Amino acid sequence: MGAQPDVPHRGPLRRALHRVARELVAPWVALAALGHRFGRVLLRTEYTVAGGCDRRGACCHHVLMEWSGWLDRSPLLRRLALWKLTRFYSFYDKGYSWEVEHGLLVRVLGCHALRPDGLCGEYRLRPLFCRTYPVVPLTGTPLVLKGCGYRFNRRGAPAEESEGQVADTELVQIGRRISGGR
Repeated sequence: MGAQPDVPHRGPLRRALHRVARELVAPWVALAALGHRFGRVLLRTEYTVAGGCDRRGACCHHVLMEWSGWLDRSPLLRRLALWKLTRFYSFYDKGYSWEVEHGLLVRVLGCHALRPDGLCGEYRLRPLFCRTYPVVPLTGTPLVLKGCGYRFNRRGAPAEESEGQVADTELVQIGRRISGGR
Protein backbone atom coordinates (compact mmCIF):
# COMPACT_ATOMS: atom_id res chain seq x y z
CA MET A 1 0.00 0.00 0.00
CA GLY A 2 1.46 3.35 -1.02
CA ALA A 3 1.87 6.39 1.18
CA GLN A 4 -1.34 8.14 2.11
CA PRO A 5 -1.70 11.89 1.60
CA ASP A 6 -1.54 14.22 4.56
CA VAL A 7 -4.68 15.45 6.26
CA PRO A 8 -6.38 18.01 4.01
CA HIS A 9 -6.24 21.66 5.05
CA ARG A 10 -9.22 22.55 7.21
CA GLY A 11 -11.16 25.75 6.80
CA PRO A 12 -11.69 28.14 9.74
CA LEU A 13 -15.09 26.67 10.66
CA ARG A 14 -13.79 23.07 10.68
CA ARG A 15 -10.73 24.11 12.71
CA ALA A 16 -12.99 25.83 15.26
CA LEU A 17 -15.29 22.79 15.54
CA HIS A 18 -12.27 20.50 15.85
CA ARG A 19 -10.88 22.66 18.66
CA VAL A 20 -14.22 22.75 20.53
CA ALA A 21 -14.57 18.95 20.28
CA ARG A 22 -11.06 18.43 21.64
CA GLU A 23 -11.69 20.93 24.46
CA LEU A 24 -14.80 18.96 25.48
CA VAL A 25 -12.90 15.65 25.51
CA ALA A 26 -9.78 17.04 27.27
CA PRO A 27 -10.97 16.45 30.88
CA TRP A 28 -11.63 12.76 30.17
CA VAL A 29 -8.24 12.38 28.50
CA ALA A 30 -6.54 13.97 31.52
CA LEU A 31 -8.47 11.63 33.84
CA ALA A 32 -7.41 8.59 31.77
CA ALA A 33 -3.77 9.76 31.92
CA LEU A 34 -4.03 10.01 35.71
CA GLY A 35 -5.44 6.48 35.84
CA HIS A 36 -2.58 5.28 33.65
CA ARG A 37 -0.01 6.74 36.06
CA PHE A 38 -1.83 5.23 39.04
CA GLY A 39 -1.88 1.84 37.30
CA ARG A 40 1.86 2.08 36.59
CA VAL A 41 2.49 2.54 40.32
CA LEU A 42 0.19 -0.35 41.30
CA LEU A 43 1.51 -2.87 38.76
CA ARG A 44 5.20 -2.34 39.57
CA THR A 45 6.58 -3.45 36.21
CA GLU A 46 10.10 -4.85 35.80
CA TYR A 47 11.36 -1.50 34.46
CA THR A 48 10.99 2.09 35.59
CA VAL A 49 11.13 5.21 33.43
CA ALA A 50 14.05 7.55 34.06
CA GLY A 51 15.04 10.81 32.46
CA GLY A 52 12.71 13.18 30.67
CA CYS A 53 11.80 14.60 27.31
CA ASP A 54 14.63 16.41 25.50
CA ARG A 55 12.05 18.24 23.35
CA ARG A 56 13.64 17.19 20.05
CA GLY A 57 10.45 15.77 18.52
CA ALA A 58 12.16 12.43 17.82
CA CYS A 59 9.17 10.38 18.94
CA CYS A 60 6.75 12.51 16.89
CA HIS A 61 8.36 11.88 13.49
CA HIS A 62 7.49 8.16 13.61
CA VAL A 63 4.57 7.57 15.95
CA LEU A 64 4.01 3.81 16.28
CA MET A 65 0.41 2.95 17.21
CA GLU A 66 -0.53 -0.62 18.05
CA TRP A 67 -2.46 -2.04 15.10
CA SER A 68 -4.39 -5.22 14.47
CA GLY A 69 -3.98 -7.26 11.32
CA TRP A 70 -7.74 -7.48 10.83
CA LEU A 71 -7.81 -3.68 10.43
CA ASP A 72 -5.56 -4.04 7.37
CA ARG A 73 -7.88 -6.75 5.98
CA SER A 74 -11.08 -4.71 6.43
CA PRO A 75 -11.09 -1.48 4.41
CA LEU A 76 -14.05 -0.01 6.31
CA LEU A 77 -12.59 -0.65 9.77
CA ARG A 78 -9.16 0.59 8.64
CA ARG A 79 -10.72 3.81 7.34
CA LEU A 80 -12.65 4.33 10.60
CA ALA A 81 -9.56 3.76 12.76
CA LEU A 82 -7.44 6.04 10.59
CA TRP A 83 -10.20 8.66 10.57
CA LYS A 84 -10.05 8.82 14.36
CA LEU A 85 -6.26 9.03 14.41
CA THR A 86 -5.92 11.54 11.58
CA ARG A 87 -8.97 13.76 11.89
CA PHE A 88 -9.51 13.94 15.64
CA TYR A 89 -5.86 13.83 16.70
CA SER A 90 -3.16 15.64 14.76
CA PHE A 91 -1.56 12.50 13.33
CA TYR A 92 -1.18 11.70 9.65
CA ASP A 93 -0.88 8.24 8.17
CA LYS A 94 2.46 7.32 6.61
CA GLY A 95 0.71 4.51 4.73
CA TYR A 96 2.13 1.28 6.13
CA SER A 97 2.03 -1.15 9.04
CA TRP A 98 5.05 -2.88 10.50
CA GLU A 99 5.44 -6.07 12.54
CA VAL A 100 7.74 -5.23 15.48
CA GLU A 101 7.44 -8.53 17.35
CA HIS A 102 5.80 -11.88 16.76
CA GLY A 103 2.26 -10.94 15.82
CA LEU A 104 2.47 -7.35 17.15
CA LEU A 105 1.72 -4.89 14.36
CA VAL A 106 2.11 -1.13 14.57
CA ARG A 107 0.83 1.54 12.20
CA VAL A 108 3.39 4.23 11.42
CA LEU A 109 2.05 7.76 11.76
CA GLY A 110 3.48 11.26 11.93
CA CYS A 111 2.29 14.30 13.87
CA HIS A 112 1.04 17.55 12.34
CA ALA A 113 1.30 19.33 15.71
CA LEU A 114 5.11 19.00 15.78
CA ARG A 115 6.62 22.46 15.41
CA PRO A 116 9.97 23.09 13.69
CA ASP A 117 11.63 23.68 17.08
CA GLY A 118 10.70 20.11 18.17
CA LEU A 119 7.92 21.16 20.57
CA CYS A 120 4.26 20.21 20.45
CA GLY A 121 1.94 22.80 18.94
CA GLU A 122 -1.09 21.35 20.80
CA TYR A 123 0.54 20.36 24.10
CA ARG A 124 -2.45 21.03 26.36
CA LEU A 125 -4.81 19.07 24.08
CA ARG A 126 -2.42 16.26 23.13
CA PRO A 127 -3.83 12.71 22.88
CA LEU A 128 -3.58 10.14 25.67
CA PHE A 129 -0.96 8.29 23.63
CA CYS A 130 1.34 11.32 23.88
CA ARG A 131 0.53 12.01 27.53
CA THR A 132 1.55 8.51 28.63
CA TYR A 133 4.69 8.17 26.49
CA PRO A 134 6.89 6.18 27.03
CA VAL A 135 4.86 3.11 27.89
CA VAL A 136 6.47 0.44 30.05
CA PRO A 137 5.16 -2.96 28.90
CA LEU A 138 4.17 -5.54 31.48
CA THR A 139 6.61 -8.02 29.92
CA GLY A 140 9.60 -7.58 27.66
CA THR A 141 12.11 -4.77 27.25
CA PRO A 142 10.68 -1.33 26.51
CA LEU A 143 12.19 0.71 23.66
CA VAL A 144 12.68 4.43 23.06
CA LEU A 145 14.69 6.37 20.53
CA LYS A 146 18.27 7.06 21.56
CA GLY A 147 18.65 10.72 22.36
CA CYS A 148 14.99 11.33 23.19
CA GLY A 149 15.88 11.74 26.87
CA TYR A 150 13.95 8.81 28.32
CA ARG A 151 15.59 5.59 29.42
CA PHE A 152 14.47 2.52 31.34
CA ASN A 153 16.08 1.10 34.47
CA ARG A 154 15.51 -2.38 35.75
CA ARG A 155 14.09 -2.29 39.27
CA GLY A 156 16.82 -2.94 41.81
CA ALA A 157 19.68 -2.41 39.31
CA PRO A 158 22.12 0.54 39.54
CA ALA A 159 20.85 3.67 37.75
CA GLU A 160 23.78 3.69 35.28
CA GLU A 161 22.59 0.51 33.55
CA SER A 162 19.94 1.89 31.19
CA GLU A 163 18.18 -0.49 28.85
CA GLY A 164 15.81 -0.26 25.97
CA GLN A 165 17.49 2.44 23.90
CA VAL A 166 17.74 1.92 20.16
CA ALA A 167 21.00 3.18 18.67
CA ASP A 168 20.90 5.66 15.79
CA THR A 169 22.47 3.13 13.37
CA GLU A 170 19.76 0.63 14.30
CA LEU A 171 17.11 3.26 13.56
CA VAL A 172 18.52 3.79 10.09
CA GLN A 173 18.41 0.04 9.48
CA ILE A 174 14.86 -0.19 10.90
CA GLY A 175 13.82 2.76 8.72
CA ARG A 176 15.23 1.02 5.63
CA ARG A 177 13.36 -2.17 6.49
CA ILE A 178 10.14 -0.22 7.01
CA SER A 179 10.41 1.72 3.75
CA GLY A 180 11.32 -1.37 1.76
CA GLY A 181 15.08 -0.84 1.46
CA ARG A 182 15.12 2.70 0.08
